[in-house]
Amino acid sequence: MAVRIRLAKFGRRHHPVFRIVVMDSRSPREGNYIDILGTYDPKRKVIIELKEDRVKNWVVKGAQIADRAKAIFEQAGLMNKIIPEGYELRKSGDYWTLRKKTTKEVHT
Repeated sequence: MAVRIRLAKFGRRHHPVFRIVVMDSRSPREGNYIDILGTYDPKRKVIIELKEDRVKNWVVKGAQIADRAKAIFEQAGLMNKIIPEGYELRKSGDYWTLRKKTTKEVHT
């Protein structure tokens, strides 16, 4: 089962609000979620709430991150905190995954 961190829409008409959630990859946008990581208001461009420790926990466990969720984490200045040392985020398909850094040694 692929687990992804992405946005789920809720709110009212003409004022959408998104939850940053952990979902099964096969779930629809407003489907069942595993965990709520935060809330984002796109009209005011404000992160209402964000659980940094839960985000890091899910990323380390192997959850894939959607592009929009990654942009929100970067806006919050969270990317340096959630990526462990020796790892990096790499794009695989439409999502970002945590991978070990590959070091290329130069022979002189």
